[in-house]
Amino acid sequence: MKLVRIFLCLAFFCAVAGCGCDEEDPTVALANNGTAKADIQIKTSGGNTENMNNIQPGTLTEKRSFAPGDIEFTISIQGVDDPIVYILDAKYCNDYEVTISEDNSVSSSGIEVD
Repeated sequence: MKLVRIFLCLAFFCAVAGCGCDEEDPTVALANNGTAKADIQIKTSGGNTENMNNIQPGTLTEKRSFAPGDIEFTISIQGVDDPIVYILDAKYCNDYEVTISEDNSVSSSGIEVD
């Protein structure tokens, strides 16, 4: 009986406060910790293309929301010959940060949001 009460209390709390994510689209912010300004072309999982130009070193862009799936970033760094292509497998209910490092390599990190 005690277990049933605990379960009912948890169910009530989840109904009032909200539990988990309701399939919210992932968000992505871009951090340029590289050596020069960057221009980034973003190809979304839905096939749309967006451009973010003149991202200065030492800056972090505002978060942008995208549909989940593979998001392709083509990153051109001033003074670097070849663009870098980075693919992020973005999932529902996650906030990501794609980072250009000091050596101009690209990585990402993400956290799940509730």
